Order: sequence, then structure tokens, then C-alpha cells
Amino acid sequence: MRRENTQLSNRLGFTLIEVVAALVIMGMIALFATNMLGNAVRGYTAARNADEVAQKAQLALQRMTIEFSALDPSTSSGSATNLTYAYGGVSHTISQNSNTIYYSQSGNSYALLDGVAAGSLQFRYYTGYSSTAMTSFSSNSSINLIGVSFNMQGDDTSVGMSQSYSTRVKVNKIQ
Repeated sequence: MRRENTQLSNRLGFTLIEVVAALVIMGMIALFATNMLGNAVRGYTAARNADEVAQKAQLALQRMTIEFSALDPSTSSGSATNLTYAYGGVSHTISQNSNTIYYSQSGNSYALLDGVAAGSLQFRYYTGYSSTAMTSFSSNSSINLIGVSFNMQGDDTSVGMSQSYSTRVKVNKIQ
């Protein structure tokens, strides 16, 4: 009977090696799970930021498209980096300063788009779809298309995200 109690007491519990091995395995699983969770959060954040940048850029391009559709090139002037035109008797200018594209109306400036790579706003002027681009014009009624392009950096420049946006707009569609 004494011998059975000795064998029974040896079977209860875990040995130190078993406990240490279990802790090492659980630590490795926790490390792997933490790394996976961190990657998922970074991926979500990057996707959210890229989506926000794309929405802002598309909204700015849509605004410029609407504005340029009513632009009369015979009363407008533009360079490679800014465009000035009159609409409804009011002077409008679109230009870039630092990393922001500004829309000015009668001397009041409004931020149209931020997060733009410095110096990336470019205007090109065309007399037709297959014509060579001009970098400036002044009161030229033969201008039919305006090309706009810029590069977005996003809010976090350390991510290295850069996306180009461009469009061509047929001018003077609304008379």
C-alpha cells in the first residue's frame, strides 16, 4: 500500500521541463500573433490613408472639371503652374503654394487640395485632342482643352506613398 502512494504522488503535476517547454511554445505563439496583428493594423492604416488621398484628389479634379467646363479661353490666361479665368464676372485663379492647391475667387483664397507634392501642379493647354501641348496662353480663343496633373503625397510622407492624378477638360462647354 505504501508503494502505491509513492507511485501516485510521482504522477501528479508537471515536471519543470514540461512547464518551461509549454511557456516557450506559448511565448512563440504570442509573438507570432502580435506580429500578425501589427501587420494587419499597419495595412489597414495604409489603405485608409491611400483611400482618403484618392478621394481628396478626385474631388479636386471634379471641381476643376466643372470650373473649366464653363471657362471662356478668350478671356482667360494661364501658365504651366496657374490658371486665371473669369466666370460670372468674377475672377478665379487656381495655383499651388507649397503642398496645397488654392482656388482663389475675387482675391479670397480657399484650399482646394492639400497633401500635394510641392511644385507638382501642372497645366497644359491644347487646341485639339491631337495637338501639341502649350505651357501658357493668354486670351486665346483656340484653346479647346486644358490638361491638369499633380502628384499626391498623402499626410504621412514617411510611408513613401505618391500617386499621380491627371485629366483633360473640354473648355467652354457651357455658354
